[in-house]
Amino acid sequence: MKICVVGLGNIGFNLFTYISLKFPGEIVGVDVNESRVKELRSLGYRVTTDYRALTGIDVWLMAPSTGDQGQNLFSALEEMIICPGSLISIESTLPPGTMGRVRESLEGKGFRLGNDLFLIHVPHRVMFGVDKTVCDTPRVIGAFTRACLEKGRQFYAPLVPLLVEVSDVRVAELSKVVENVKRYVDVAFAQEIYGYCVDQGMDYDDLRLAVNSKNNVELLATDWGIGGECLPKDMCFLRTVCNSILLEGAEQADRDYRDRIVNQVGSDKQVLVRGLSYKTGVKDLKHSRGVDLVRALETAGNTVKVEDPLFTTDELSEAGFSPNNEVTQRNEKQDCVVLDRQKALELK
Repeated sequence: MKICVVGLGNIGFNLFTYISLKFPGEIVGVDVNESRVKELRSLGYRVTTDYRALTGIDVWLMAPSTGDQGQNLFSALEEMIICPGSLISIESTLPPGTMGRVRESLEGKGFRLGNDLFLIHVPHRVMFGVDKTVCDTPRVIGAFTRACLEKGRQFYAPLVPLLVEVSDVRVAELSKVVENVKRYVDVAFAQEIYGYCVDQGMDYDDLRLAVNSKNNVELLATDWGIGGECLPKDMCFLRTVCNSILLEGAEQADRDYRDRIVNQVGSDKQVLVRGLSYKTGVKDLKHSRGVDLVRALETAGNTVKVEDPLFTTDELSEAGFSPNNEVTQRNEKQDCVVLDRQKALELK
């Protein structure tokens, strides 16, 4: 069996390495990013940028970054040399309605789903910093035909702890978007309550301890705002098809929260920002609200230094930041404004 993972970003590469262990010697990866492919090749991985070299593929595992309207997925589908009888599993998070468009595209090329081509949607799930692989948690699977669902079941059932089959592929499509938007709303709520606690002189950590003592409730921690790639993107996906005051309010609440952090500092200050990665424990600056905060503070006329235990001072400098090379206590004595990621509204 020849397997190809399409898209070798964080999710795709995680999938690629996991599947490589399960099917040694049978997997290849493809990505349009030449520098990424060159980097992975130097590490010994079998990857390419050339779709024409990918012939006789039995299983396509699609994990490209989706794009605003799924355009990256459709670009990949146009490049693939699809053989009759192959399985195409779309793992990327999709705007609602995309699977229907994929079906139309494939049927327009003469493929009959469930007969000479098998199409499924198995949206990826992974919490970086918690899960080791994208197959550590239960996965949802949906398809347009029973034959497609059965083909997908045969491939995924041995790989994941639980395969949750749904009768409507649109449910699989919507499930991942709803998961992320639910977390977005939960974080926005936490930020609102945290701001209220600060205004009232109450300890937010004490409140979380009290609230979370009930086993069916979780009041989340806060950060620099709602960042990462997935949550803001999936909120946009859902709001496109679901006109909701609640969702609109959550987005506005997050913008207000981030503005409040900047406004409380003001201008012409020496500022130390502690924590720059897009979330605690994950060494990645892409889509980081911490990065956004530093730039906003600089735009306001402040001099900003940064600290992050995940990055060396050289790495921070190379990324365009001013690392803090002084002892923290000395900074505090010199009237430096200190911002900690989970105490963002509590200036030191």
